[in-house]
Amino acid sequence: MTHAEGIWDRLRRTFELYADGDAESARIRGEHLGQLVRLTPLLMAANLVAGGLVWLAVGRAGGFWLAGWLGLLSLLAVLGIAGWWARRHRPVGQVSSKGYRRGTWHAALLGLCWGLAAAWWFAPASPAERVLIATLVTGMLSAGAFALAMLPWASLAYAWLIVAGALLALWRAGDSIFLAVAVLLLSYASVVSLAAMALARQSTALLRARLSHARQQQVVSLLLRDFEENASDALWETDAAGHLVHRSARLAGLLGVPQDRLGEVRLPQWFAARSKEAGPLLAAWALGRPFRDLKLQLGRGEQARWWALSAKPIAAADAASGGGGWRGVIADITEAQRFENQLRLQAEQDALTGLANRRSLMNAAQAAMSLGRPGWLLSIDLDHFKVVNDSSGHSTGDEVLRVVAGRLLALVEEGDLVGRLGGDEFAMLRLGASPSRAPQAMAALIIDKLSEPIDVGPKRLHVGASVGLARLDPGIANVEDLMVNADLALYDAKRSGRGRSVVYASSLGAASRRMHTVEQALREGLEHGQFELHFQPKVDSHSLQALGVEALMRWEHPVLGSISPGEFIPAAERCGLIHELGALALQQACLAARELPGLSVAVNVSPLQLMEPGFVESVERVLVRASVGPSRLHLEVTESLMLEDAQAALRRLHALRELGVQVALDDFGTGFSSLAYLRAFPFHTLKIDRSFVRSLTEHADARAIVNTIVQMAGVLGMRTVAEGVETERELAVIRAIRCDEVQGYLVARPMPLAKLRDWLAGRPITGPVDDVDSRVLPWRLTQLTSPPTTMFGGDV
Repeated sequence: MTHAEGIWDRLRRTFELYADGDAESARIRGEHLGQLVRLTPLLMAANLVAGGLVWLAVGRAGGFWLAGWLGLLSLLAVLGIAGWWARRHRPVGQVSSKGYRRGTWHAALLGLCWGLAAAWWFAPASPAERVLIATLVTGMLSAGAFALAMLPWASLAYAWLIVAGALLALWRAGDSIFLAVAVLLLSYASVVSLAAMALARQSTALLRARLSHARQQQVVSLLLRDFEENASDALWETDAAGHLVHRSARLAGLLGVPQDRLGEVRLPQWFAARSKEAGPLLAAWALGRPFRDLKLQLGRGEQARWWALSAKPIAAADAASGGGGWRGVIADITEAQRFENQLRLQAEQDALTGLANRRSLMNAAQAAMSLGRPGWLLSIDLDHFKVVNDSSGHSTGDEVLRVVAGRLLALVEEGDLVGRLGGDEFAMLRLGASPSRAPQAMAALIIDKLSEPIDVGPKRLHVGASVGLARLDPGIANVEDLMVNADLALYDAKRSGRGRSVVYASSLGAASRRMHTVEQALREGLEHGQFELHFQPKVDSHSLQALGVEALMRWEHPVLGSISPGEFIPAAERCGLIHELGALALQQACLAARELPGLSVAVNVSPLQLMEPGFVESVERVLVRASVGPSRLHLEVTESLMLEDAQAALRRLHALRELGVQVALDDFGTGFSSLAYLRAFPFHTLKIDRSFVRSLTEHADARAIVNTIVQMAGVLGMRTVAEGVETERELAVIRAIRCDEVQGYLVARPMPLAKLRDWLAGRPITGPVDDVDSRVLPWRLTQLTSPPTTMFGGDV
């Protein structure tokens, strides 16, 4: 904006009220005239007093003109006072521009009166009288111009009419000194006029701002009223003592106080009496610091409510109570808080059982370790839960998990936390300072309680549990290592026969590293052809004529050396390579059968391999490719096959029998022997475990057991094979009880195919002797024991 445009804009804003404009301009005119009306008695009295002083100064020399002048001045003063009297009790609302102009005419007449007084009587007056008249005129000029500043045209008309009369008086006086006085008068009058116009603009702008603020306040009040009527929040205001001064129905409803008694409520004390979390609010209140979204819980349980409070202290001039207080809002966030609590609960609680989940349990363990608190972590895994899930359905399995959770909760003591880690894995964190049960005793109690039958509807189900224990040792770096220790102990417990507990020891860590090394080397071994079959003959117990061989897998690693089947078979099952390993054994065994005419070839089959979809079809394909008759292939399975899903296992075995393959039950008598399995599936052969054979010559009961097995097999039409025959005395007993076949070191050790051909031909066997015992694990001293197995390697 240029300088000229700025001047024009100021002039426009100075005189804008003389146009009709809008309602706001009318209200501003009313405010200006109202201020002037309130000054009217004082101004008119000043005019009358000043008129009396002029009469004293001029006296009789004024004659008729003085009387007329005094009459006009008195008339204007009376009219002004009469107007004030008529409006003294009426608030001035809106005033039209016409009313504004009437005020200007009245001011102009007053200015004309004082201009005429100066023009008529200044020149003939004596020096003393001139001083009096000049003083009166300049005083009336300045005072009137500023008093009329709210009506800028009235101020200008009044002032410049007086100036015009004064200039005429100075001209009539004829003294050259009065020329300088005239210049000064013009200067003073200009300054007074500019100041009056500036005052008019500022006053108008101030009133416009005040009206705008009032409109905003009105809108805000309407919005707040609507807000309080329709929203869940409530506005509040207190005085300096904390008493509520803003009292709404919504606030009364939130506080549970009748609206007419809200004034009795002291808000800080009200919150302190009803919430244990009011400390931060009281501290902020005492320090006079504003706060925002301060969350408070009122009540407990299902009746609990949550509020979010925001407030700030207010100045004394702004408070409704007339003194400094607080103003704020209460937001009812109960539903949002309940939803948040539910989300937090879902993040920290297992949805199925209601126990703590893995995250919550690990956080608790980490916190305890950070504080150096002693304690124990019990890792609990259900035994045979997969059988329940597969045979009875997942809904039944879920109910079993809930019952297990309830039984675990019934055992907890102070400081214990029970959680579900996932699937059928649970854990108990024990942090009590003086528990009534030692960790091992608690583990034993858990195993006992979880071994009790579980009734789900008409079904009575049985599961067991194995437990691994790990101490919260200060030397453990983090909670992950603690979990690993507990899992290693649990794994050892399950390998040791399940239904037992094992405490973690550092040796388990070495065993774990060994297992990891073997698992890592397995795939490389398969890819590089490091696995080879050895064959151990089975012969007729009386003639010792070879009837067949058992294929036993051997692994010679270039770095680790000879690795026992009792070590690499479980590793292959853990890392998912058992199918590839089993397929390799089956292919090599069938190819070897082509070179061993008249002999059967037995291959051990892992339960995981047998239950694989398409296993029966894969056996048929291998037999076709090798051009071997199905009856020459014997597949040996262990009784553990029946533990997971007996019905599905029996279906697979029947399919193999229909194919023409012979099926043998290996290690009979060492596992979960059941005559029901023998009746459901007529195995071709029962293999008597070598643990019985070794006791034949020393224990009568062992001989009785083996004799019973042989007679039972004969009744069922099954052949029997005695494993692990190593002495002539054992062979004599075996013959006496009429066992069909024998297998063991007395007959021959396992040997590669080339040496087997020499043995069958009666040629001497030279070279290294296969003395691998797959049932003795390399880490036996670490207590990582395993139930007997001959899967691909049961030397007998």
